[in-house]
Amino acid sequence: MSGSVETVWPLTGASPGHIVVLARWSPAPGSQEDIRALLPDLVRASRSEPGCLGYQLFHPEGDGGDILLVERYADRAAMDAHRASPHFRDLALGRIVPLLRDRHMVVTTVG
Repeated sequence: MSGSVETVWPLTGASPGHIVVLARWSPAPGSQEDIRALLPDLVRASRSEPGCLGYQLFHPEGDGGDILLVERYADRAAMDAHRASPHFRDLALGRIVPLLRDRHMVVTTVG
């Protein structure tokens, strides 16, 4: 995806048992800039979690286009802790999700 924040393959170093989350967010028309303003804080706080092994953001340049988050956790407990964290509840659920037209998530375990 052009405009990606990261250039390293997000699953480098993934090991059996790691949890991988692919979250695709489709911004509502006109909300791209508001979402982009919130993303750095979400990424920074998520990466500081003890069980977070990777949290990468990919988004297109300009207005429009989906945002892809590739997240990797040591185990399911670490992913659950992320979802229960204040920054996830406030930034992702409370402030970003209302600005989305659609969102999809795939959660898998590295085999």
